[in-house]
Amino acid sequence: MKINFVKNFLLAAFLPLFVFSAFAQEPTTQPTPPAEEPIKVFTEEVHLNVTAQTSGGKFVSTLLPDDLLIVESGTPQKIESMKRVPASVLLLLDTGGNLNFAKSLGLTRLTAKLFVEKLSADNSIHVMQSYNKIETVSDWTNSREKVQNDLDKKLFGGNRSQFSSSVAAAIEQFKSRPLENRHLVFIGDGLDSLAGETERQKALQDLLAANITIHVIAYNKMEAKRAKPMTRRIQIGEERETPRLPEHQLELIIQSLPRDMRDGFRRFALSERLFIVRLDNKSLKLAKRKLDEWIQSETQLQALAEDTGGMFQSPEETQTMWLFAADIARAIDSQYVVTYIPTKSFAESESNEARKIRVGTHCDGVIIRSRQKVVSSKPTSK
Repeated sequence: MKINFVKNFLLAAFLPLFVFSAFAQEPTTQPTPPAEEPIKVFTEEVHLNVTAQTSGGKFVSTLLPDDLLIVESGTPQKIESMKRVPASVLLLLDTGGNLNFAKSLGLTRLTAKLFVEKLSADNSIHVMQSYNKIETVSDWTNSREKVQNDLDKKLFGGNRSQFSSSVAAAIEQFKSRPLENRHLVFIGDGLDSLAGETERQKALQDLLAANITIHVIAYNKMEAKRAKPMTRRIQIGEERETPRLPEHQLELIIQSLPRDMRDGFRRFALSERLFIVRLDNKSLKLAKRKLDEWIQSETQLQALAEDTGGMFQSPEETQTMWLFAADIARAIDSQYVVTYIPTKSFAESESNEARKIRVGTHCDGVIIRSRQKVVSSKPTSK
């Protein structure tokens, strides 16, 4: 009993000391300072795709930043960086449309296949087609074999043209890609079956603002030339077809392709292009209307390609399309990505202001191509 009494006494005596010590060691609560707003710094940097080639189309790989001059709206700009990066290339194929006189699924397929074959394997490719619907033919890949196989098996034709909607879908596909060295290669005539002028102008403006270099292989001249005689009720004489590519030049193109592709190109190139069309009254009116649309669309597509630093051609002869497809592939493989921070901030400009850009060089024998307009956009606040 005595021992228990002593233990209880000692416990009761020291307990206040333990409690006091615990309270003494507890830190004093300090009021939480108000959270500071994060400082947001908006850094503006313009990325330009710059093609550098000789007159023969060969890439000039020795250029340095001091070899180039960038002028924006009359003011020289300081180059921040200059480098080579793989390209993201979206191939947009117009396989639709009613009353086509030159545009065909077969020719579009062969032209696309030649382009893919000539493009360096370092670049990624995505293929889309636009007809009654807009869909992916081949997703982003570096596999040329897969793309060629998809072009053989997954292309379809229809009676509807959807240029404006297909442009919006193509821009969406680029959102998953790096911001640098992006190219869209369009093969078609750029007509719209349903979209109005407002929607079309928005599509063209969105393409200009998307930092994508646009290349166009247009059917428009061939369509208009072949449709024009059909719009006349009475034809006197016969309009001669534009002379074909010289046989030796055509053979050089075919021989440069893999063996398994040559027969298809040779059959198409050497086949007779004889067709007879009889138009009823409804089709006659449609053909006359499309003549004006082809001319207007060609003008818009050419301006878009030039403004974004791309290449444009609307040939009068089908085999010229193959030559131009190879030229576009070489140009994409001859790119530098050049960046600069504009001396005039975009934040000081109105939204969607288009600034004129000029890129040149003092190096002899070097041909430079780059975009001629850059569209300003203000940072979005969140």
